[in-house]
Amino acid sequence: MTPSSSIPAPRVPHHSFDLLTEEVPNPPVLTDLFGLVAARPGSSLLDADPWAVNRWRATCFGYDPFLTFSAKGQEITISLQGELRRLTGDPFRHLQTLLQQFGDTAPIREFPGAGAIGYFGYDLRHHLETVPAVAVDDLGLPDCVIHFYDLLFWFEPGTGQLLVTSSGLPLPPGAEREQRARKRLQEGLDLIRRARLAGSVPPELPHTEAPLESNMSKTHYFKALEAVLEYIAAGDIYQANISQRFAAYFSGDPWALYRRLRSRFPASFGAYLHCGPFQVLSNSPERFLLVEGNRISTCPIKGTRPRGMTVEEDARIIGQLRRDPKERAEHVMIVDLERNDLGRICQVGSVHVEQFETIETYHTLHHMVSTVAGILEEGTDPIDCLRATFPGGSITGAPKIRAMEVIDEVEPTARGLYTGAIGFIGFSGAMELNIAIRTAIVTGGRIYFQTGGGIVADSSPAREYEETLLKAETFFRTLGVGAGFGR
Repeated sequence: MTPSSSIPAPRVPHHSFDLLTEEVPNPPVLTDLFGLVAARPGSSLLDADPWAVNRWRATCFGYDPFLTFSAKGQEITISLQGELRRLTGDPFRHLQTLLQQFGDTAPIREFPGAGAIGYFGYDLRHHLETVPAVAVDDLGLPDCVIHFYDLLFWFEPGTGQLLVTSSGLPLPPGAEREQRARKRLQEGLDLIRRARLAGSVPPELPHTEAPLESNMSKTHYFKALEAVLEYIAAGDIYQANISQRFAAYFSGDPWALYRRLRSRFPASFGAYLHCGPFQVLSNSPERFLLVEGNRISTCPIKGTRPRGMTVEEDARIIGQLRRDPKERAEHVMIVDLERNDLGRICQVGSVHVEQFETIETYHTLHHMVSTVAGILEEGTDPIDCLRATFPGGSITGAPKIRAMEVIDEVEPTARGLYTGAIGFIGFSGAMELNIAIRTAIVTGGRIYFQTGGGIVADSSPAREYEETLLKAETFFRTLGVGAGFGR
């Protein structure tokens, strides 16, 4: 039997609203399959460590989107099968309208299914709250880029199952849409055949040129934290998340760099997005929002420690993290903030803490994580959920609005994508997003990545600075830069 003969032909849909699906036995390795399309603008991958306890519900990828939605400030661009349309206004409102349009004709009303993959940058906050814009937007990238797909590949990390789905969108229901769906599904099956024939290709080594730079010197960072501590002492805020951004010259293949990153430090909520002029590489450990049916949950991370060299040392470090009054106080504040945010869109009395101060262990770090969940009010859609909770409280502070004002005052450059969100929005109403931390952007021959930590009344500037370096360690090691940086 040849490799290609094990893939069945696409099924004929029962009626015009069906989603064509094929379960593929013995699928190729995810990175080999996506690698065939990773260089195409518009390709997107949501990628999970299969061994992680808390991870994407299902890994998926798409390419050749039929529609791309992007926004910068009030300027919105919609590219529908190559035809451009420009609008002005609130990107959340326009995106909500688009999702509802395709939701009305969604082939199925369950997850996984047809949908969109993309990112929401931190600076979309300006459409939700009246906050200043003092920090310099030196990269000038879109505030969000969302790709709409009619062909998606779904992997179940635990079982290795692969499901290929095709909707025939954006065509209206009917024979023509069926024909398009069948054709696109066949293209997906052909891609799988190509991957099986090509086999695995080792990633090339990235080429990074020194020196590694930060948007803040160590002295600048300390002064920023001193200003934040003064605001806390004055009662303006209880906590603020302050970060620094690293940059280095980069040449090579961003997809190869992502493969190298995931092979060394697999993440629970990883992602790779090819957005044309720039690429996004996410190694995030944190879920922002999960919407399934009428249930919503969020999993804030607050509390970090480095891994030990032995099992015994790890156990000692975890014990210290659990007992640390500063880390626990910081964590409780954010859990309360998330409960308040979910309360804006959930049924009265339904918001609750499912898990509290759970320790999750990664290759270089231990994190303290909680899960807050609730039952959504009837008629609440994914964009309503975003409006009520964005940006995530774990990466802003408390109270959230004042914390964002302080962040903008002390951080010299706009955050852009950093601490926004990346993920999937289904036309059926399902949604899953990460928090865009441990996330890099490759643009203009340079790579940028940013790390931060929560500042509270008894924070030590020296310790907080070290934490930013510790959180950047995965990129430092993968790129071969940063040895001794800032120390």
